[in-house]
Amino acid sequence: MIFSPLLHAGADDFLVDYYGVVSASSDTNMLKMAQDVFLTQLRSIDGVKVDDKRPDISRAASSLPNFASTNAKVFFYAEISDQKNPAGQTIWNCRFNAVTQEDGITHSTSENYESYYKILVGAKSAIEKVLSDLKSPAPEFKTADKANLAKDFKTGIDIESLAGTWSGEPYADKIIILRGGRGFVIFKNGATMNIKISVKSVSIGGKTTNLEISQVGKSNASFFPELPREQALACARTASPITWNFSLTSADTLEGVKNTVIQTNDGTEQGSLSSTWNRK
Repeated sequence: MIFSPLLHAGADDFLVDYYGVVSASSDTNMLKMAQDVFLTQLRSIDGVKVDDKRPDISRAASSLPNFASTNAKVFFYAEISDQKNPAGQTIWNCRFNAVTQEDGITHSTSENYESYYKILVGAKSAIEKVLSDLKSPAPEFKTADKANLAKDFKTGIDIESLAGTWSGEPYADKIIILRGGRGFVIFKNGATMNIKISVKSVSIGGKTTNLEISQVGKSNASFFPELPREQALACARTASPITWNFSLTSADTLEGVKNTVIQTNDGTEQGSLSSTWNRK
């Protein structure tokens, strides 16, 4: 149990708008149960008053929520992704996000759970932590966070503003970028790749890009759908994480290169391809 100024008796209500779960996982039953559990856990925290703002309580969302201006102090939602560990067991990564309405900054904490039962008994402490940090933040926290945002603006990119659904990968159904610099690529073959977004200046072919999007987690043969299956399986064992180096050429366009394994006359090699993403 976590004790904090947020939880003490008699505290003024801390108003939270709950927007449910965002996920590309195909386990819809687990996602539905998880987002219901998160709402129950939020409402069980002393001093917190929760308004359920989910557009559809029957299922998780596939894209970032559209936050509506209210009297709430924060907008709360969770991101869930799943992956297999070496033993073939499903591991659930839950990222709990609290967006402060006053400044639009996303504050997050992440936990990995081995089962729905683990989520049931363990998520409340993670939810309490991210909300408690907002109730009584260390003075240097907001200063550092705002300095990072200012740095992003100086490079011409506000990572928060990239949130949305994108297209452009020929073998991907869609690309979803979430606030806080995370997201995922959903392939047409059903695979999902987790990605992270960061400000990073790179010179490529005489041109400078200032945004890097990179694969998170181990490679999967399904991440190389343009290759023959045997080559894709081999690449998944040895390939470096796939990355994109982009420049924001308009509010809804990213242009640059994709660094991945490409096919050659002699087999495969690490290489680069031109790439453009457009916001839908």
